[in-house]
Amino acid sequence: MIRLSALLVSLSVYSNAIFAASVEAGTPRTLMAADFMRWGGGLILVLGVFFLCVWMVRKAGGLTSTTAGQMRVLGGLSLGAKERVVLLQLGNKQVLLGVSPGRVEALHTLEGEDCLIFEDARLNSVGENQFAQKLMQVMKGQSSD
Repeated sequence: MIRLSALLVSLSVYSNAIFAASVEAGTPRTLMAADFMRWGGGLILVLGVFFLCVWMVRKAGGLTSTTAGQMRVLGGLSLGAKERVVLLQLGNKQVLLGVSPGRVEALHTLEGEDCLIFEDARLNSVGENQFAQKLMQVMKGQSSD
C-alpha cells in the first residue's frame, strides 16, 4: 500500500513538471491528444486501484459473520401487498416475524417441540408447504399433534 501511494505521488509530481515545462507563459492553451491520454491514464489508474481494493476485500472474506450459519429463513407467507410473515430458525428456536415497510415485529417464539418445521421435514424439502399449513392452523387457533 505504501508503494502504491509513493507511485501515485511520484506520477503526479512528474506529470505536473512536464505540464509546467510544456506551457509557455502568456500563451493560450488548447487541448491536445496528450491531454486526453493523461486523463484516460488517470481514469484507468483510479479504476484499477478501485477494482484492486474490491478484489482484496473479496479475498479477505468481506464482512462475514460466524452467526450467519446459525440463522436462516425457513419460510414466508404474503399477507397482502406489502405485509409478510416470515419464520426464522435461530439455533434451536424459531421466531415468527411480521414484516411490513419500515417495521419488523416478533409475533411469536417457538422452542423445542413447539417448532413448526423439524429437521426431517427440511431434509425432504416439504418444509415450505408444511409451514403454510401449520401457520394457518396456528392462526385459526387449532393445534396439531
